[in-house]
Amino acid sequence: MSLTRLLIRDFRNIETRISLYLPAFNFLVGANGSGKTSVLEAIYTLGHGRAFRSLQIGRVIRHEQEAFVLHGRLQGEERETAIGLTKDKQGDSKVRIDGTDGHKVAELAHLMPMQLITPEGFTLLNGGPKYRRAFLDWGCFPQRTRIFHRLEQSQAIAQAA
Repeated sequence: MSLTRLLIRDFRNIETRISLYLPAFNFLVGANGSGKTSVLEAIYTLGHGRAFRSLQIGRVIRHEQEAFVLHGRLQGEERETAIGLTKDKQGDSKVRIDGTDGHKVAELAHLMPMQLITPEGFTLLNGGPKYRRAFLDWGCFPQRTRIFHRLEQSQAIAQAA
């Protein structure tokens, strides 16, 4: 599925609602500190339920706000799916898919699989086979969700070895 629309509110330095209509290919252009990486991090957070630059949820919620809100529209081959994620300072998440609440963050990863490569990702090259395996496993995850149990077993075996 492709992300065709993104709405961001109170995420990092993005104060008000920002609605982006995303065609097939996009460029993010702007001065330093204008929010380009924040938009990329919002997309990643919408698909993973966590940010890639900070593990502390309070740092991704805009200053003096209680929560951030992310909404997106995914276009598949046959249908469009609306997704949303709200997360508060206590770390409580509210996931909405096609207008219904009560979903798990893991469901977002199934709908919007992605991998992130950052300058800090040098570990992928020099961090040993454990990191490369994890990267490849996640790359295979959306295509082979029915073998997820086997993947967990292989990871347990690799850890035991």
